[in-house]
Amino acid sequence: MALLSTMAVARAQAAEPPAEIKDLVETCAACHGKDGVSVTEGVPSLAAQPDVFIQYQLVFIRDGGRTVEAMQEIAKKLTDDNIRDLGAYYAALPAPPPIASDAHVDDAAVAALIQPRHCDSCHKSDFSGQGETARLAGQRPDYLVKALSDFRAAKRRGRGMGTMMEVSVTLRDEDIRMIATYLAGKP
Repeated sequence: MALLSTMAVARAQAAEPPAEIKDLVETCAACHGKDGVSVTEGVPSLAAQPDVFIQYQLVFIRDGGRTVEAMQEIAKKLTDDNIRDLGAYYAALPAPPPIASDAHVDDAAVAALIQPRHCDSCHKSDFSGQGETARLAGQRPDYLVKALSDFRAAKRRGRGMGTMMEVSVTLRDEDIRMIATYLAGKP
């Protein structure tokens, strides 16, 4: 019982951002949602994303290597310390809950698409991400569709771009939607 109580306190404390980035987290929450769980179409959840992944994305956006119009002005003002603190904060948050869908997803069909592409070798078998590789489990399906479509069309820049282009180039739009729905429903 004491362990559960300690875990609950630790989880609650993880949700409170450090004073140095409290204002930044409030700015982020306007689009990325309270506790890093987005409810805004086209905007990714940040909760439980790997620390290094978040840092890389913020640096790419800040330095112009990746264009996200809504983020450009905000990211330009971020210091390296802000970026490190934001990465650590969002990585420590609980993962977003799985997103249910009315669309039927054939697990065997999805497996036939993702297994030959070895998605789990970078994103892990539970799709929780690692290091500079994104968490996909529980991510908004509309965001996943856009990200995969952008990789397929060579519109998205950043670490892993070559690999992601290679694995997505032969995916059809319906394949991408099915994969996104499947991943969004993962815990």
